[in-house]
Amino acid sequence: MLRKTSLICAVWMAGFLPAHAGQPISESMIQCGALYTVASDRVSTFDRARRLHAAAQVWADAALAQAENERRSDTEGYVSHLWGEKCAQWSDKGALYFFSEDFRDWTSYCRALARSRGLHIDPD
Repeated sequence: MLRKTSLICAVWMAGFLPAHAGQPISESMIQCGALYTVASDRVSTFDRARRLHAAAQVWADAALAQAENERRSDTEGYVSHLWGEKCAQWSDKGALYFFSEDFRDWTSYCRALARSRGLHIDPD
C-alpha cells in the first residue's frame, strides 16, 4: 500500500494527475465520462459529438465494472448518481472552462487512465 501511495504522490507531484486523483478509480472513470458527456454538448460538429458520446459510454461501462470490482453495492445506482453529479459540476464551470489549463490537465489524466486500464477511447 505504501508503494502505491508513494507512486501516486510522485506522479501527482510531477503534474500528471489532478489534485483529487486520490478518489476511487470508479469515481475517476465517472469523472472522465461526465467530462466527455458535457464536452459533447459544446462541440460544433455532429461527428465530434458522436465520438465524445461513444467515449463517454466506454467510461460508463468501465466505471460499472470497476465499481463491481470495488465491491460497491448497487453499482448502477452509484454510477448513475455520481454521473449526474459530475456532469452538473463540469457544466457549472461554463463554456470557457473547456479552454482552460485545468481542462487540459483532466483530459490528459483521462487519456492516461484509459491507457492504464486498456480502454479504447477515441474522442478526437
